[in-house]
Amino acid sequence: MPHPSYRCPNCHAQLPDANQATLACSHCQERYVILHGIPQFIARRFLDPFKQTEQHFHDELSCAATAAGVAARDSTFHLHFKQPMMNLSPGSTVLEVAGGTRADGIEIALAGQFVTMLDLAPQAVERARQLAQDAGVRERMRFCVADSEHLPFADRSFDATFVAASFHHFPNQLAALQEMKRVTKPGGYVIWGVEPAAWPYTTVFKILGPLKRFIRRRRIRAFNSIADDTTSGFTKSQIKELFNRAGLQVQTIKPVKFLTEFYDSCVRMLGKLARRNFVPIASIDHHLSKVDALLERLPLVTKLYWHWNVISRVPRA
Repeated sequence: MPHPSYRCPNCHAQLPDANQATLACSHCQERYVILHGIPQFIARRFLDPFKQTEQHFHDELSCAATAAGVAARDSTFHLHFKQPMMNLSPGSTVLEVAGGTRADGIEIALAGQFVTMLDLAPQAVERARQLAQDAGVRERMRFCVADSEHLPFADRSFDATFVAASFHHFPNQLAALQEMKRVTKPGGYVIWGVEPAAWPYTTVFKILGPLKRFIRRRRIRAFNSIADDTTSGFTKSQIKELFNRAGLQVQTIKPVKFLTEFYDSCVRMLGKLARRNFVPIASIDHHLSKVDALLERLPLVTKLYWHWNVISRVPRA
């Protein structure tokens, strides 16, 4: 089996093969069910009210995920943080944490790697598995439901571990980053993609607050993300401190998304106002990404980036 074996997320003891209805840990006696062929590695005590709300929100969100919508999010700025993993030797093992229904893990599997994708939301994981089947990479991908703070794998299991556009949804971010480091081999990558910068939260988003409240009153949705409502984004110094505390060696901290973010946000906002699922046009997005690559060289403009990509490695010693 090319994928690393599952371990109990509670005590890290070896679990039996996932070919039965329940996985029982012989060491701590914790039991994990398998639903629709997907192991559910979340003990009830792991789920506080914050995580339960995020779980329900992303389950609900996944129902609207389409193949076209997923592909539209997979742009040039995604390629930047995925490229190190796509360039690994074919057959390398990659873990995608909190993958939701995005295309990042699928693209890495298409490059020849074996990808394990996990998320806190069971329905999102099921939808992601179907998208992988549609993309023809189901045999290279494995899926499970798990908490980022309690990963169901042994130490040093993967050649690379990454999270994209989800890290700000973690209530204990340092613990999650330390877990990602724990399950990654020495010298392996721990990568952080498309996480929000801090400045929009003190400027643009405050101005757009009334519009956001208007949209929410009109839409039919049972849950909203607590993380999206409470995050304040990240500064470069905060990122350096976080990765340093986790014991990771940062190689690149790259600001990404300038005009592309304005375009993507306008498309999403129009869709919400019209109560329709609008997605960005890929060709426009890719052209704007090329312009962004030029804007990144201008000192004043780089103060107005919207997101960060971070590439780090686990120390060898």
